[in-house]
Amino acid sequence: MSVTQPLSEQYRQRLRQASWRMQYRAKTRLYHEKVSLNEQIQPFPVKTDEMESIVMQEWMHSLPWEKAKQIMIGLYVDGRNEQELADQLQISQQAVNRWKRKSLQFLSQTSNL
Repeated sequence: MSVTQPLSEQYRQRLRQASWRMQYRAKTRLYHEKVSLNEQIQPFPVKTDEMESIVMQEWMHSLPWEKAKQIMIGLYVDGRNEQELADQLQISQQAVNRWKRKSLQFLSQTSNL
């Protein structure tokens, strides 16, 4: 600071410096608190595959048709193809495909995704 500046201007400049330091410290402290809170929120890690499986099973059981539930669980949970399910349920592969499309349409309308 130069001596030629008025005293009020010198105080104003020191106040700006002090307020800047306080804001900087507050921001860094807040950032570190957020990081430590995020680490404490999840005490045990949840695998995304398990979560997706749970959500998928809930969707499957929300279907109103029993045959649709069997087909969707067979296709997406058990990993079978349409022809295998058709042989097991004694229906055509085209019928399995129609049930699949009907079920997916129902799930997309009811899940609001």
